[in-house]
Amino acid sequence: MWFTTTGSQVLTGDVPRLVPAVAKKAEFLAGLYLTMGYTSVKRFELTQYTVYQLFSREVGLRIEYVELLLSRGTDEVRQVLQSTGGELLKTRLPKLTRFLVLDPGDDPIVSEFEDYRVVTYDRFMDTIVDPDAHHSSFTLAEVGEEIPLSGQLLTVDERSGNMTLSQVGDAYELLTETAVSGGNLLVVGRSGSGKTVLLQRLVAAGRDSDVRRYRFYFDMSLKRPDESFPDFITRTLAPCMAVDRIKVFDVFHYFARSGSVVCALDGIDEAVTEHTLAGFVELFTELAQVLSAESVVVMSSRVSFLEDSPQVRRMLDGTALLSERLVQNLYAQGVDPLKVPRFSALRLHENTSPLEVRLTRALGAEEPLPDLLWRHVERTAAEAGLADRMPRLVSFFGRAGLEGRTTFTLIELCNELGIECFTGGRIDFESFRLRPLFRRADADRVTFTHSAYQELFAAEHLRLSSLQGIGRPARLTEQLRAFLYHRSRHEPGSDDCVLPAGTYLVGPSDHLMLREITTPVRFDRYTVTVRRYNEFLAAVERYGSAQWDHPDMPPDVSHQPWIERLRVQDYYSDPAYADHPAICVSWWSAHAFARFEGKRLPTSTEWEAAARGRDGRLFPWGDEIDLQAVNCADAYSDRPLITYETWLEEHDRGRLRDAFPRPVHAHERNRSPFGIHQMVGNVWERTSTILADRGESVICGGSFDNPYRAVQASSKGLAGFRISSNAIGFRCVEEL
Repeated sequence: MWFTTTGSQVLTGDVPRLVPAVAKKAEFLAGLYLTMGYTSVKRFELTQYTVYQLFSREVGLRIEYVELLLSRGTDEVRQVLQSTGGELLKTRLPKLTRFLVLDPGDDPIVSEFEDYRVVTYDRFMDTIVDPDAHHSSFTLAEVGEEIPLSGQLLTVDERSGNMTLSQVGDAYELLTETAVSGGNLLVVGRSGSGKTVLLQRLVAAGRDSDVRRYRFYFDMSLKRPDESFPDFITRTLAPCMAVDRIKVFDVFHYFARSGSVVCALDGIDEAVTEHTLAGFVELFTELAQVLSAESVVVMSSRVSFLEDSPQVRRMLDGTALLSERLVQNLYAQGVDPLKVPRFSALRLHENTSPLEVRLTRALGAEEPLPDLLWRHVERTAAEAGLADRMPRLVSFFGRAGLEGRTTFTLIELCNELGIECFTGGRIDFESFRLRPLFRRADADRVTFTHSAYQELFAAEHLRLSSLQGIGRPARLTEQLRAFLYHRSRHEPGSDDCVLPAGTYLVGPSDHLMLREITTPVRFDRYTVTVRRYNEFLAAVERYGSAQWDHPDMPPDVSHQPWIERLRVQDYYSDPAYADHPAICVSWWSAHAFARFEGKRLPTSTEWEAAARGRDGRLFPWGDEIDLQAVNCADAYSDRPLITYETWLEEHDRGRLRDAFPRPVHAHERNRSPFGIHQMVGNVWERTSTILADRGESVICGGSFDNPYRAVQASSKGLAGFRISSNAIGFRCVEEL
């Protein structure tokens, strides 16, 4: 580069120091072009407010140049050009692009600069990203009248490290505040609660915003199982970014980590390959690439995915209470747990969901969500003349949902459902007769307008097939489980206490599984009582216990209850407790008692299947919350014990001192679909499922001193073989 005068500060060495604001912008632009594969050739700080940068890169045999002049205004540029004799921008290098980047507010239309592309700094990304093209690439979940949503914003208390309630109000306004002020946010709510609507509104509003105008929306349900997160981002953004495809993710990664854009990841729970801690860590490791202290990443997830995964919650709120196992998993995936930024959480209120509102208006019926969805499916099929295809729809889409397949080609749908599903035999989306249930996923694939439709099909498929021959599906969600229960709730149970052979839905909401019961067993209707256990003790005193003892039982183990541990010392001698559960006895004694009666202890899987029935219900009586149906800690407190911290506070203050086992026949509603009584609450129940190397057995169901949320049919814990507790009892089964 040549100058016609020696008066330039660049040549005299009296280089001005850029003001911090301009230096920061220059650094961002330089980093952007370095990310796109350019190298910095020249950089001149011409004034406090003006900097010149030249970049180049080799593309095959061609060398491309990009020239940037960043200044606060056209007057500043004129002065710079005058000081360099007007030669600054007149070089012989073949520039690919020339930019004058001005601070917002200045008039970029100046005749002297007609040979250069003049843009303001806040719109510079328009040269790389086409926001309108990106916005048109996704289908809006809400069209027409906006449905107001409310929520609670929870932030991390710096002193305690716990999530605390900071604001309550309009959910969209709370979400927008985060986009403006910065920070990473997790939006949680039940299925259909409006998470997608909120994220899409946030992204669309960027076009009229002065802060973080560039916003990206990603439907994580469209991420293919064999597709990496960078490949998914590239596939989504390549059509709207003017960079080489191989650099699309790198540029997005640079934007996201710098906090210059809003990144909305909708439905992260739908992108998890398996609903386990390992499955989430695998996904989170990929997402962590775009997370930083400066990033503005908004993720959405269903409530159940996080409520039932304490390890996941701890990871996202940045607490130090990460388990060693989780820390090891993160390190193994290349993520430093100490560098994971904290997330605030926006919890949507449990009001009628936007999905329910829209379906209610469209169908003219007020019903629960699964009934509305089913009514919509039936009406759509009937209007398309495909009512007779309903069994096929359930079978195909239900099995696909269980296998984790959520997108379909039109050719695939034609082959599976028949050419009659397309008007005039034309295989295109506009001719698809079931189109009201679907939306485009990409150029040649479609997916359901809402994941709840396919989960309903999967639940119906499980219900109608009696859970037989399904194997172990890749995807079982809490919403699917809830739909299965709702669709099955009127089916009659039994009262013979027999658990039939079959396949059952078991596990916590974040790790639901299908498990096979191969042999039918009959459960004791009630937990073993003091009366029955005293009969066993009398037999032991008369005949000894060798014939009933476990072969590995240590010789010093006694089958007598541990009297010193009993809160009521005469518990086993006072007739008032004869129908109370037998407690303060070891696992060895429970095993011996079962053999004494010609029975055995149930496995933990048998126990849970017997408590939940075939429909996977949360409690033996159903999904409904009923404090009168169970003996748990909430019954002894004057407030709901929603969190562990609340329960611990009540416990430490002695407010649960009156909690104690009740008679086994109490709480008549606490009855499983097979007629087995009081399987949750009152006392934990021992099982034959053991961890031999640790000397522990699995216990099920929760007890009188546990909060309500811990006494579900899926609740499990561990207890040592020798442990004798006031909160642990047992019941037996006999094989049929």
